[in-house]
Amino acid sequence: MTTIAGFRSQLFRAANEVHDLTPLQAQRLLEGAVALIRCMREQTGMEPNTEAPDVTNILLDIAGSIPKRSEREIRNALLESADIIRLLTMILDSLDELAADEP
Repeated sequence: MTTIAGFRSQLFRAANEVHDLTPLQAQRLLEGAVALIRCMREQTGMEPNTEAPDVTNILLDIAGSIPKRSEREIRNALLESADIIRLLTMILDSLDELAADEP
């Protein structure tokens, strides 16, 4: 399992067991997800949508206010970050395939 896939699995597991997470664990997971999302975006050349709030800023806001957030909000943020990472992985894989097909 790749590191990214392992981290994504960790996010899903944490979302399913959010009641067992400490605030610090939840915060670190979300901050790590944001860092990975930003790195993956940079690799794809994708720019965030400027007409709407950037999801990474929203996730960081949630990470910074974990003690004030409900388990549902934390679970949703973890799932959202895992889903974004999944989509970015698919995009990067497609770009790799296209690059391999070029002469």
